[in-house]
Amino acid sequence: MSRTHDRGAVEDFGRWREFSAGMWAWLLHKFTGWILVGYLFTHIAVLSTAIGVDPGQAAAGTDLYTETLQGLEELLIVRFLEVGLLAAAVFHILNGIRLLFVDIGVGLGVQDESFYAAVLLSAVITLASIPTFLGGQL
Repeated sequence: MSRTHDRGAVEDFGRWREFSAGMWAWLLHKFTGWILVGYLFTHIAVLSTAIGVDPGQAAAGTDLYTETLQGLEELLIVRFLEVGLLAAAVFHILNGIRLLFVDIGVGLGVQDESFYAAVLLSAVITLASIPTFLGGQL
């Protein structure tokens, strides 16, 4: 005999308040993973369009690749996106290390605290990097 559980209506969007730290860790890890995959494909697509060399630019000592990178770095929105990319990458790395420790049985009793520590350390690293990424732009 199977049991059924009332999990509430699918439309009940207020259920996110019931999430524990483990659920938030899982969601953020998946979200940051998709951000990193999306960035990788976008990065490859943008830079692959800049591989060719324009003969007129080659004579001037510049190539399309360098010009493309310099053009992207001049855009303030790209600098902000780089800060966001760093935040996603740092959290994904730190949470991944946390998960490795959990998988080998280290820190099972402090999973919530280690998740909050990963979030806090990610925020500190990201905030400390803002002057580097946005230097001379603001």
